[in-house]
Amino acid sequence: MQLTLTVILALALGIAGFFFLTTRLSMYVSRRFGLGHARDQHVYWLYRHPFLIWLVDRQFVSDIVLLFQYRRLVKRVLGPACDVCKGKKVLQVSCAFGDFTRKLARCCHRLGEVFIFDLVHHEVQNASRKLAHIMPADGCAFFQGDAVAMPLPDHSFDYVVSFFLFHELPPAKKHQVFYECLRVLKPGGTLMYGEFHRPETRLGRFWARFIFTVFEPYAREMWTWDPTVELDTQRWGVRRETILGGYFQVTFVQSFAGKAARP
Repeated sequence: MQLTLTVILALALGIAGFFFLTTRLSMYVSRRFGLGHARDQHVYWLYRHPFLIWLVDRQFVSDIVLLFQYRRLVKRVLGPACDVCKGKKVLQVSCAFGDFTRKLARCCHRLGEVFIFDLVHHEVQNASRKLAHIMPADGCAFFQGDAVAMPLPDHSFDYVVSFFLFHELPPAKKHQVFYECLRVLKPGGTLMYGEFHRPETRLGRFWARFIFTVFEPYAREMWTWDPTVELDTQRWGVRRETILGGYFQVTFVQSFAGKAARP
């Protein structure tokens, strides 16, 4: 019994150490020693190296990280786009681990157009490989670049979708990416994103604070970060729902038809 507990503890510490090394510590090392470009020094090694991406991009890992709410969150975020995507253009900002991109592509690529945008070259490659088995080569269009200034025309997408991107961005980049997502929306279009949120209970806040302190230095900002309060209510409608006692949020920002403009 004691040996079993020792093995379990060692395994847990090893996994925690691996994620600490490839997330928060990797970001510190990149900034301390000037590794990479300034635009991507906030990106964890976990998302940069092809072997690490291959190793960790497993559905069960995503389920555990999101406290087994992954499928529920995906369904909430993608619901509006999948319901009425015939003839629509959909943009996913940042490749997501797990089955998110596959689900988006399955429900939209035959009826509309799907575009996928990410900062990291290996993430774009990984997403392309994941989709290769379920659709033709021209089923999606892939772009690599910084989402703070996407090389995409104004008012060009019916839906813009993001799944757990904002919590990984420094404060200034959060706002820049948010407004870029709104810029490319058509009149009547909707931005949909799933993210962390401030838990309602003390126990939930204690757990989240611990996890964010160790692994996700920018995630706790999601407890107070709400750029939608700055939007003109005559041009934008906002709807938000929380999940698992407030631990997660799904937010919809809609541009009112005929009133599209830069936020």
